[in-house]
Amino acid sequence: MKKTIFLLAFLNFLISTAQNKGIIYYGHIESPGKGGPVGLDFNAYLVFDKSQSYYVTAKDSLENERNIENQKIKKTDGQITEIYVGKHTLTQGKQVYYNREKDSIWWNKKYQSPVYGIEKRTKIPWKLINESKKIGNFLCKKATGTFRGREYTAWYSTEIPLPYGPWKLQGLPGLILEAYDTNKELYIYFKAVEYPVKKNIDLHPIKKTKEDKNLKWISTNEYNELLKSIVEKGKTKAVLMAKEYGVNVQSGEMKDISIEVFD
Repeated sequence: MKKTIFLLAFLNFLISTAQNKGIIYYGHIESPGKGGPVGLDFNAYLVFDKSQSYYVTAKDSLENERNIENQKIKKTDGQITEIYVGKHTLTQGKQVYYNREKDSIWWNKKYQSPVYGIEKRTKIPWKLINESKKIGNFLCKKATGTFRGREYTAWYSTEIPLPYGPWKLQGLPGLILEAYDTNKELYIYFKAVEYPVKKNIDLHPIKKTKEDKNLKWISTNEYNELLKSIVEKGKTKAVLMAKEYGVNVQSGEMKDISIEVFD
């Protein structure tokens, strides 16, 4: 009898735990400085429960070795500005992990080398708009807010009443299914959902690769300085190219290399 009660209690626990978890599948396009959603279109997903969320994109296994090499990237005026050559995904992907209890975000990405960061969650000053639309089977409401130099529009659903979203966008009274900045230089769109999830899913903080295990977690200020350094190196390179070839080479700004722009 005791074994039966224990088994039933355990099964109820597993069922309730599964009902608190979900997966949202997205498309993720980043095109900083391009004037529109013209960058590489990666698969992405958000795994979540009541206490945490984990977002990942540009991951090797998500792309199934899809051929995204040598793709030409154009500005909105049709002019080719760069050609992507080589590998554009990471083994573990570009990840963002959010823990509600600690109110903190851990993330990773890659410029010339891998970067791992940690920061307190930024409270985005969302303005709730009296507009709605259907995304998939969900009725979504509109919100706008400014985050790190860009004005975002987010479509969220209170049918999943959790404050998560793709990338670092969060803090609304429902889960964000679609988000983009003014020019859609960051454009994240809904593909599919599993909620509540019907399978066992792994939800965990970011894990470093063996090669990156000695890299430290940098702060927001250190990340800002890193971006400034990359911009300055780009300007120096532009000046040298201009002198060597006698041409006018425009150097980029932070908004041309990063979705996040710091003051």
